[in-house]
Amino acid sequence: MRDQSTYQLSGTADGKIRDLFAFGSQIWVPEGAQNVAQMIYAPFTFNEEIAGHFEKVLSEDERLQATRYTMAHDRALFVQRRAFRRYCGCLALGLKGSLTQIQFVTRDKGRPILVERPDIWFSFSSCNRGMLAAWSPTHALGVDIEDQTRTVEATQIADAFFSPAEAKLLHAADETMRQQKFFELWCLKEAALKSIGEGLPFGLDRFRFDLEPAPKIVEAPSKQGGPDKFSAYLVKSRECCASVVIRYPGNDDASNSTRQGIKLGDNINGFQSPTSEW
Repeated sequence: MRDQSTYQLSGTADGKIRDLFAFGSQIWVPEGAQNVAQMIYAPFTFNEEIAGHFEKVLSEDERLQATRYTMAHDRALFVQRRAFRRYCGCLALGLKGSLTQIQFVTRDKGRPILVERPDIWFSFSSCNRGMLAAWSPTHALGVDIEDQTRTVEATQIADAFFSPAEAKLLHAADETMRQQKFFELWCLKEAALKSIGEGLPFGLDRFRFDLEPAPKIVEAPSKQGGPDKFSAYLVKSRECCASVVIRYPGNDDASNSTRQGIKLGDNINGFQSPTSEW
């Protein structure tokens, strides 16, 4: 990825934001999902000159929401996430106009709906390093991204919120692999919940995954068709672990296998990132 600080951006705030995301974002669509979904990642920028333009494309309501963050850092990340959301909406619609024309509304459990095309299913996530988005006009989906360089109490969280088999897997792993497997399972589970329009209160143990010899979904809610109606993918970078879970509509015959995906580049409230979102 090129150095954003040396890139010459367009003159308008809207153009600067488009150029920044077009220049710095990466396509993260795993192999096997290219015909189903679009998925892109964009790192946060901490260049103050560039970051100052994000708020200019937000609505008055979004600007008001931004003021509720007491820390300037958290406020800046919120503004970037909302600008990124608008950029992705423009990509999905194929629009060249102003980002201000893109409008999302939020359902009661947090799922973002693009007002102009409510049939397109969107999912967004972020960690302290960057933002992830995926969308599909034909399939429900969910994404999650986590900073896997963090150290978390993996076994304690798993004992409380994962299935017994998944918790056993983490207890048996050495410390390095335990952290890696924890983030893989967490990403898969949170993305799976988003793919059915639910959040964490629905229960992380409602989906169960095997990671060896290759990851796969082994349990999923029967109301949503069970594991045969889902495909899940892991995407790894040097610092982040990410996933997308795709839910197949109707009576489609979907594989329940979870693929390793692609490799790019070199207590529960305590775990959740303040930047996480749909």
